Amino acid sequence: MQVFQRAFGAEHSNALLDVWNFLARAQPHGFVAARQDGRLVGYAIFVESLSRIQTRAIRSGEVLKWLLHALTGRYKFKISAKLRTLRNKAKFLFSGQKFRTKGDAQLLNIAVEPSSQGEGIAKKLIIAGLSAMRAAGVPEIRLEVRPWNRSAIQVYEATGWREVGRTRDLEGEWIVMVANP
Repeated sequence: MQVFQRAFGAEHSNALLDVWNFLARAQPHGFVAARQDGRLVGYAIFVESLSRIQTRAIRSGEVLKWLLHALTGRYKFKISAKLRTLRNKAKFLFSGQKFRTKGDAQLLNIAVEPSSQGEGIAKKLIIAGLSAMRAAGVPEIRLEVRPWNRSAIQVYEATGWREVGRTRDLEGEWIVMVANP
């Protein structure tokens, strides 16, 4: 969580921690970590099937638990922010589906400690994640990245990802990329 907070900011940390704990139980081989001198400096979260993960979250009651935590203030969301986030996720989810061709595997999140960026850690995390997905028989993996994130796009391209389209949410444009592990 600290790597995420330093890379992206501390907003919504409790919510992310709950989702990550669920993902770690549901698909532990999708978590890839990088350590230097015994400390975590980066991670990536891959899932073999986004729809199966979503179904499991609903059937297990996790989604209801998350909703309850959001409504009771544990996640520190404001009501207007909750509604905007929900609208944003729905718009994004439906607009991006047209770029799926082989399954629904996804690179959900990747972060590298700012002080360790530029050392090839992200590239190693992606290669390890692609290897885990290949071992699981995943034919294609998708990710989305903001067009302004040129350094991330360069790493993705260097590890075999290619742009297949663009989508939007309420906050702007995303590049949709896929890779074949």
